[in-house]
Amino acid sequence: MPLTAPEILVLNWVLALPFFGALCVALFPRLKLRVRSEQEAEALGRGPFLLGALTCLMGMGLTICLFPATMGGGRVTADYWWTRDLYHLRLQADALSTMTLLVLHAICLSVHLHLAGLPRLEHGHYRAALALAAQGCGIGVMLSADLIAMFFFLETALVALWLLASLDASRPADHMLASLHVGGLLVLAGVLLMWGQAGDSSTFHLPLLLVPANPQTMRVIGLLVLLGLLPRIACVPGHGWVPALAAGTASVWLAPAVLLPLIGGHVLLRLLPGSLMLSSLPAVGRLGLAVGVVGLWWGGLRAWLARDLRQLAAWLTVAQSGYLVIALAGAVSPTASPRLLQAGAVHLLVGPLTLLAIWCAAGTVLACVGADSLAGLSGLLPKMPLAALALVFGGLSLAGMPPLAGFQVQRLLVSGLLEEGRLSLVIALLIGDGLIVLASLNAFRGVFLRREQAPPLRWASAWLSLALLLVVALLIVAGLCGGYLAHWGEMTLQRVLSIGP
Repeated sequence: MPLTAPEILVLNWVLALPFFGALCVALFPRLKLRVRSEQEAEALGRGPFLLGALTCLMGMGLTICLFPATMGGGRVTADYWWTRDLYHLRLQADALSTMTLLVLHAICLSVHLHLAGLPRLEHGHYRAALALAAQGCGIGVMLSADLIAMFFFLETALVALWLLASLDASRPADHMLASLHVGGLLVLAGVLLMWGQAGDSSTFHLPLLLVPANPQTMRVIGLLVLLGLLPRIACVPGHGWVPALAAGTASVWLAPAVLLPLIGGHVLLRLLPGSLMLSSLPAVGRLGLAVGVVGLWWGGLRAWLARDLRQLAAWLTVAQSGYLVIALAGAVSPTASPRLLQAGAVHLLVGPLTLLAIWCAAGTVLACVGADSLAGLSGLLPKMPLAALALVFGGLSLAGMPPLAGFQVQRLLVSGLLEEGRLSLVIALLIGDGLIVLASLNAFRGVFLRREQAPPLRWASAWLSLALLLVVALLIVAGLCGGYLAHWGEMTLQRVLSIGP
């Protein structure tokens, strides 16, 4: 449905507000103010992050304006005034975009509250500006229906997140950027191959003039590339960078680790229509299932063996991609259960929430104690109950324990695999769940339950507690609203994934 003038204004602000917020945050600390006390200096340091939290709240309110038009299965399109005379740029919102936008704003709200509660950061205002810039690029990805535009926004988000991470840990950030650029180029090549026969008139057809191959073969190559590189794209930090995390802080990786699975998952779901009808090549599905199980087991096992909370959060980020790969690979067959693709859509929303809880807990412990080693911490439950709840709820939700948010994903995955007669795959999935539960409970026991004397705590702002309370509440509310999530996943499957960009 086309928008009237007031609605176009609202949708423009949904896209543009984080960019304006990033500009304001970058300029705010440069104001020459007379600091009269240490407390006032701390308050001024938190200002940019609180402005970012306010920007996220405004974005959530504006996104809700799109719900009446999109939740019934319709689509909202807009011609943005700053792109009208440029490249054929189509920006739209639908059920997939609107719900993902709401989750994106909620996640960024928690991230900014967490950063506002940390001790004074050396590059605080730059970090807030880059986090908001990445959020704005993510919103561009969510709203874009044009293939080239989606990857332009995604690439810009990756650069912003790399700058964010490189402020404190340049070497692992460089590894992150290199891996994502190489993987992103290969995924883009695969997408171009898949959509060569989509009938679109945009400029992405130009490279296909040099590829005189069979369309079905090109789509197979494209899907192979997507499934093979998904763990590398969705897992930040990946397995090659975990040892380097010891030199940084958990807050450096919080935003990339949580935002990239959400943005990358949205792009993958948007590109799936027309690429799953590969019944003549069932090996594609088997390969994807193998990649998913290996990613889930490998991440869960290394999380169980982790020596500190940062490594635990990093390896659980790796493990969560296994669920999405299993769901998408299981849906390759045209006769596959619709519950599998539905599970992938719901995981797009639930997975980042669980990762956010785990990363916020790790960052809070590191900020308040000054260390996060499992061997050197004990007895923190009475002093940090919200961090304990966030850690254990995040891990159990990722493993699909009721009544938390991840249970809906687990229920859809297991029921879909059983409908396909894949009992062995269900057992493999449950083993991965068990590894994640063991890793989460082992970290919870070591950090919060042991009876040794608790280490002294640094002063911490109440914003840290508010961020933890928010993520715990999000996990519980999403778990209690599992029926609504399942309905949204079904509607997304029927209305959104059946139409190409």
